[in-house]
Amino acid sequence: MNFSEIDQLPAALRTAVICQTLSKGEVLFHRNDASQAIYAVKAGQIRLLHYTQSGQSISHYTVRTGEICAEVSLFLDTYSCTAIAEEPTQVLAFPKQVFLELIQQNSEFAIAFVMQVSQRLHSTKMMVELRSIRSAQERVLHYLRLIVPPEQNTVVLNQPLKDIAADLSISPEALSRTLAQLANDGTIARQKRRITLLGASA
Repeated sequence: MNFSEIDQLPAALRTAVICQTLSKGEVLFHRNDASQAIYAVKAGQIRLLHYTQSGQSISHYTVRTGEICAEVSLFLDTYSCTAIAEEPTQVLAFPKQVFLELIQQNSEFAIAFVMQVSQRLHSTKMMVELRSIRSAQERVLHYLRLIVPPEQNTVVLNQPLKDIAADLSISPEALSRTLAQLANDGTIARQKRRITLLGASA
């Protein structure tokens, strides 16, 4: 089930869903706002983050087309982070009560939801693992090894470098320098967004 396609949703959700359009940089919700809905990204992408007392932003992860956003709010009174559109974005807003009733009543819908949550947990776990690596070079190399398809050594990056850098908790400049260093060292070969792992490092 694709939660971002209205015609694939159960009838109860189709009649309750609200479509919202956000411009780049627009906030979908703030941390501690009352949670009234969860969302699916229909087009564009949303960055989930929170701010420290000093104003520094700490990135959680990016929610892309077809993915659910703020699913934890189903069981909380307020949102636990801030959600900002990273580009012009459309989202579908699902009222919490309607969504919860469907989970209880519709097993196919519940399984589709659990699958999305499981995928989110897996990708978040991967990001935690990556961010624990102190060396930027090792962090980037480990990331590349994770995203290369099985039995292959080449991947085409499908995200802007700034988004990858945010996921890895390094600056875009540091990511560019690290990729250049890995290429200079002969660890990778790079043709624009196409990256090949070379030799024993693959």
